[in-house]
Amino acid sequence: MNNKKFTNLISTCGRKILFVNHAAVLGGAELCLVDLAIAYRNASQILLFEEGPLQNRLSSLNILVKTIPAPGALLSVRTSSRLSGLAAFPALWWMGRRILEQSQGFDVIHANSQKAFAAAALSRWMGGPPVIWHLRDIITARHFSSLNRWLAITLANSQASKVFVNSNATAKAFIAAGGNADLVQVLHDGVSNVPFGEVKREQVLAIRAEIGISEKIPLIGCFSRLSYWKGQHILLEAIQDLPEVHVMFVGKALFGEEDYVNRLNELGASPKLSGRVHWMGFRSDVPVLMSACNIITHTSTEPEPFGRVIIEGQLARKPVIATAAGGAQELIEDGRTGRLVPPGNSNALRKVIEELLSCPAQAEEIACQGYNSASTGFSLDAHLKKFSAALGL
Repeated sequence: MNNKKFTNLISTCGRKILFVNHAAVLGGAELCLVDLAIAYRNASQILLFEEGPLQNRLSSLNILVKTIPAPGALLSVRTSSRLSGLAAFPALWWMGRRILEQSQGFDVIHANSQKAFAAAALSRWMGGPPVIWHLRDIITARHFSSLNRWLAITLANSQASKVFVNSNATAKAFIAAGGNADLVQVLHDGVSNVPFGEVKREQVLAIRAEIGISEKIPLIGCFSRLSYWKGQHILLEAIQDLPEVHVMFVGKALFGEEDYVNRLNELGASPKLSGRVHWMGFRSDVPVLMSACNIITHTSTEPEPFGRVIIEGQLARKPVIATAAGGAQELIEDGRTGRLVPPGNSNALRKVIEELLSCPAQAEEIACQGYNSASTGFSLDAHLKKFSAALGL
């Protein structure tokens, strides 16, 4: 997409947006925010609650970004915790005041995360501009304490002008938790196919050389932060009895979870897997890395709100195997644009990996249909146009 053309169109609308995000990591939600920030660079500012890679990325793109460090009591809150949520309320109120101050001159606040929304909702209650919550989480009792669910839904129903959700699965969970269905608008995320079309063969060969394997070795890619519910252990269990298959993990733990990382390292060093597991950490060359793989996997053990990595894998023209839960089921038609397997089922995952590797023609057809689906139904261009229309610009 021609971002410059879209930005020029937006800048003529005369409305200003304050984008707010609590984290400065580069997870899926933050990468989506970067796309919005690029498109709206002439009519927006980004406000973060901490310094980090997201701030650096935005600054490198010449996007106006400001960081107001939030109190530790707020940043340390886990959505599943009740007591820490209560303790963080004074910090949340303080952050709401800061957002109110920063929102002067802006027409709307776009909150890209739950903590950002809670603080922005308080700023709205204090007299700030209208707030849109871009909800990118499935609100369930498994991941959110009863207090945090109640607070999020109460603030949404009373203070949000709109609630954008990234999938029908996210919308269903919000409404089931008590959210006002009239506020909801489904906006599936979009991904640009341009970086994937620019990958050169020599770059792919360089990645293979970097991890020390030839083109003939089957390589399975898993792109996600390291977290138990992201299910990296399921993939390791699946390839234990596939001795020729290597796996590449791209990502790192973003919110603690070092115990899980240690578990993964121990499993990867086991006799059956030793030498076949490649830890790449956080990388910015995802299109190249995906292009070096034979298959891309999405292994979440819980319903995924959207699944950006699924679209990216399809744009890389690779067959994608994903967990049949949440938003992933809206991105893949099983057997045509990808493959779906039950959550947490390493045996089912192993069988599908074996099937795709043993039948290259089938894998190629799925990859082709997946690319067509992603590039038309989930393009960045289409997403930005729907986003602009939903904002009323």
